[in-house]
Amino acid sequence: MTDHKPCILLARQGIYDKNSIVNAYEILYRNGSILSAEVNNNNHHEGDTATSSVLSQLFTNLDFNALIGRKKAFINFTYNNIIQQIPMLLPKDRVVIEVLETVLADKEIVHNLRTLKDKGYQIALDDFVYNKNLEELIEIADIIKIDVLNQNEQQIENQLAPLNNYKGILLAEKIEDKAQFKICQDFGFQYFQGFFLNKPESVEGTVITENKAQLIRLLTELNDDNVSIERIEEIILQIPKLSYRILRLANSPSMYSSRKFDSLLDAIGQLGLIQIRNWLNLLLLASFDEIAPDLLERTLIRAKMCESLAQTMKHSTPHQAYTVGILSTLDGILNKPLGLLLSKIHLSEKLNDALLYKKGELGSFLKFSIDYEQANFTSLNSLPINEEELTKLYLKSIEYANSMLDIINI
Repeated sequence: MTDHKPCILLARQGIYDKNSIVNAYEILYRNGSILSAEVNNNNHHEGDTATSSVLSQLFTNLDFNALIGRKKAFINFTYNNIIQQIPMLLPKDRVVIEVLETVLADKEIVHNLRTLKDKGYQIALDDFVYNKNLEELIEIADIIKIDVLNQNEQQIENQLAPLNNYKGILLAEKIEDKAQFKICQDFGFQYFQGFFLNKPESVEGTVITENKAQLIRLLTELNDDNVSIERIEEIILQIPKLSYRILRLANSPSMYSSRKFDSLLDAIGQLGLIQIRNWLNLLLLASFDEIAPDLLERTLIRAKMCESLAQTMKHSTPHQAYTVGILSTLDGILNKPLGLLLSKIHLSEKLNDALLYKKGELGSFLKFSIDYEQANFTSLNSLPINEEELTKLYLKSIEYANSMLDIINI
C-alpha cells in the first residue's frame, strides 16, 4: 500500500443465530501492522494503542451505523482497556465487550468486568479454553466463544464439558462449513461465526432441482456476449416481480435521477445492456428463495468492492469486475461446486479464470475483495491504494449493498 496518514483497515464478520440470520458483527481491524487477532498482553502498549485507534475511528471518523446497521458490535478489549473502563465511553446497547483470551483473570479485571456488567454491558470471553482460574469470568460472561477450527465432534464435546452448568450463550467461532455448523447446533451453541455460508453443503451426488436449473439457464443466456435486448426483456418477464424491480432500480434516486422510466424496454434501452445485465445477475440470484439474506448482502458488498477496486485502479471494464463479484458466491447460493455451475453457464475464459483461479486482473480484484472481507489484511499490501481509501471503498460497498436491498425489497 502507498504511504499515508495513520488509519485503520476495518472489516466485519457476521455472528449468526441458528437460522443463519445475522445477530451481530465482530469488528476486525488492522492498525499499522497490528491485527486485532494479534493484540495481546505481552505488549500492553501495542494492544492498547490498537484498540484506542479503532474506537476513535469507529466513533468519530467513520459511520458506525453504516458498518453494522442496527446490530451490535463485538469489539476486542485489552487488560488495560478494561481496567481503565474504556468500554464505558461506548453505548452499552451497541457493543459487546470481548475479553481477549490473553487477559489475566486477576481481582482487578474481575471487579471492573462486574462493574461493566452491572451498568448493562454484555461481556463475551474470546477463544475460551477452560481452566479453574477462569471460574469468576465464566460467572460474569454473557457469552462464551469457543474456537472449533479443525475440531472434530469429540474435541468440541471435550471443550464444552466444563460448561455443563453455564447459563449464558455459547458461540462457536471459525466454523468451516455447513456440516460443522450443524454439529455445533446439535451441541447446543446458540451463536455461530465463520465463513460457512459461503460454501456448498454438498459437493457431489445430488440432483440440481428444476428451479436451480432454470436459474442456471437464465444466467447462461444473460451472460452470453451475443444476447439481444429483446431476449433480455424475455428473461425479465419470466420471473415474477423482476420487471417491477428493474423499474424500481432504474428510477431510484441513488441510481439515476435525471429522468423516469415508464416501460421495461425504455429502461433497458436507456441504461444499456451492461448495467441491466449486472442488475439481472443480482436479481436472478435474489429471486432464489433459499438464499440466506446475509449471503446476498455479502455478495453485493463483494461485487461493489470488486467494481470499486477496478475503477480506482483504472481498469477498462469495471462492470466485469462487478459481474465476477456477483457470480463468486454462486456455489454458496445454489449449494453446488462453483466449477460445476460455471461449466453450465459457459462464461468467457477470462471470467472463468477469475472466478475459479483468481487469475488475471479480474481475478486479482476478486481476491483482494475476499481478502478484505475476511480480514486477511496483510494480503492487501501489494495494492496501490492507501488504507484510508480502502476502508472508504469497503464502507461505501456496505452502503451500496444496503441501498440495493432496500430498493429491491429483499
